[in-house]
Amino acid sequence: MKIRHKIVFTFAGLVSVVLLFSFLFVYYLTSHSREKDFYDQVLEKTNLTAWKYFEKDEMSTIVYEKVMARYAKSLPDAEEIVLNTNNEKVVYDSLKKILPDYLIHDLWAGKTIRFQLQDKQGVGIYYPDNQGVFIVIVTATDRFGIAQQQKLLKELLLIFFFSVVFVFLIGQIYARNVLHPISSILSNVKRIRATNLSLRLKEINGTDELAELTRTFNQMLERLENSFTLQKNFIRNASHELKNPLTAILGETEVTLNKQRTPEEYIVSLHKVMEEAERLDQLTSNLLSLAQTDFDLSNMKKDEIRLDELIWEIKELFDKTKYKGRIEVHFPVLPETSDLITIMGISSLLKIAIMNIIDNACKFSSPHKVDVILNANLNNIQLRIEDKGIGIPELEMNNLFQPFFRASNAYAYRGSGIGLSLVQKVITLHRGAIFVSSSIGKGTVIEINFHQD
Repeated sequence: MKIRHKIVFTFAGLVSVVLLFSFLFVYYLTSHSREKDFYDQVLEKTNLTAWKYFEKDEMSTIVYEKVMARYAKSLPDAEEIVLNTNNEKVVYDSLKKILPDYLIHDLWAGKTIRFQLQDKQGVGIYYPDNQGVFIVIVTATDRFGIAQQQKLLKELLLIFFFSVVFVFLIGQIYARNVLHPISSILSNVKRIRATNLSLRLKEINGTDELAELTRTFNQMLERLENSFTLQKNFIRNASHELKNPLTAILGETEVTLNKQRTPEEYIVSLHKVMEEAERLDQLTSNLLSLAQTDFDLSNMKKDEIRLDELIWEIKELFDKTKYKGRIEVHFPVLPETSDLITIMGISSLLKIAIMNIIDNACKFSSPHKVDVILNANLNNIQLRIEDKGIGIPELEMNNLFQPFFRASNAYAYRGSGIGLSLVQKVITLHRGAIFVSSSIGKGTVIEINFHQD
């Protein structure tokens, strides 16, 4: 069922229920008021009946005639029962035919009783007189009142029916007007495809939920468009970066195989092929690591990582490469306990991230030293990697963590532009934050902060 129909039926249903209970309440009050008024009339008729039979000898002629005039006008169709209580058994048997025991008991106790016999309302009184003690009962049917009540019921039902129809029609108009912006949003959303993610919904003025929905949807489209753009650029750049070493390998092997070579020439050629193969291996490793960080790693097993031990391990690895002796490790203030320099995480990923940073620092600052500084306190672990290299242009700092982005002054150096994008994702996965400051010709400082729980 469509939302519009749900709104209409819900709205009409609620209003109908309210109207129904309101009309039932009105009908009940009217019925109760009619019964009470008619009981008062029957009680008056009962008293007049008693006066008619037992007060003639005690009233003046004028007063008695007035009583009889009122008696004649009051409920002319009423039925009267007058019983002398001298013979209690006969009276009881007579009353038993029309009254339950508790009302008979009340009547004998001198109380005025009211009762209902089918469509008749009755009143009974205990009437002591100088002629004896009598029971006077009068019953009558409120034909006019019942007819008016039935007329009221028909009118209320008619009003209820037309009210429900009217409310249903009004609900249709209201729902259509309320949902019109949503229909417009749906029609616009159906036009959006992967090929035209630049389209946006027309924003609604105001602060209501629909306006917020439109803005949120446009923000989502913005993120999707950016993601698709990044994906396209990633594929294009990845293809280009993967093709370069492959082209170099194929070209070198093709040239080498064109004619017979000396052993020395073959060795030189193989070194070139190995160098490009290592470059290709590094590139694919970085791509795989970057792809891995895009998956949900929350369920992966995490280990305790002592950052000081990890840094020494990384230094040992670099000392086996062409960067031997370039890295200097500093611990200005050693913590009293190893817990202050230990975090939970995935050691292999964090190792790759820090190695990428140090590798860039060494590459872009040759032949200068690279300082790796570790500080820790109760709340924070800080890792700083400082170099005295070429620096990064200030206008390009915002794009530093985009996949395959390379600064304009870095094209003279080999690289793919994947490293820092990978670094940021890994640091974020380890609940860390990374900050970069740089000056052209002076060097770059990369600071990583891990928050301690």
